[in-house]
Amino acid sequence: MTPTHSSAPRRAPVHRDLAARTDEILSRAPAEPTEAEREREKQIVSQCRYLMRLLATRRRSVGEMSARLREREVPADVAHEVMQRIARAGLIDDAAFARDWVAQRRELRGLADEALRRELEAKGVADADIDAALVAQAGTPQHAELEEEERCRELVRGRIAPESRRTDMEDRAQRARMARRLEGYLRRRGYDGALIRRVVSSELLAATGR
Repeated sequence: MTPTHSSAPRRAPVHRDLAARTDEILSRAPAEPTEAEREREKQIVSQCRYLMRLLATRRRSVGEMSARLREREVPADVAHEVMQRIARAGLIDDAAFARDWVAQRRELRGLADEALRRELEAKGVADADIDAALVAQAGTPQHAELEEEERCRELVRGRIAPESRRTDMEDRAQRARMARRLEGYLRRRGYDGALIRRVVSSELLAATGR
């Protein structure tokens, strides 16, 4: 029987050829960038520095930064590479941005979840990141509802106190006008209509004793 030949001898020339090509590639001097490539890199670096200056003032969403690049009329391919480099540097985190935004806006303006959701959507934050941020501090949906009502009541109490010094709280027409002002104020902050009516009614009742 004629012995079968091993495939190793046939592979050896291929291996030698690959080794030779590898040596050639590794020893080849890097190509000199063209003028267009150098200009593109300058643009990328410049826009990266611009975004980093924005990030130095506060955390920002991907949508915000992309919008800034569009406003500056940065070419799409350059903007894409800029955002990729910012992401690789670990400077983009929409989930953390949403958590910070919710905490700050709740504390500073007492905004309801619906208003916060609209603001974050306008900044291009994904629904999943918004949902997570809204419940991060509350823990459960039930607790979140209780916290929202308490924020609503604190806003009303803060408004009733100075109003009561200027208004005859015994006058029903005056109380009705105050109720309308309070309801408008709370609607602008995103609170639910049923919650607004319940809170305003009970807080005015507590303030007037009737």
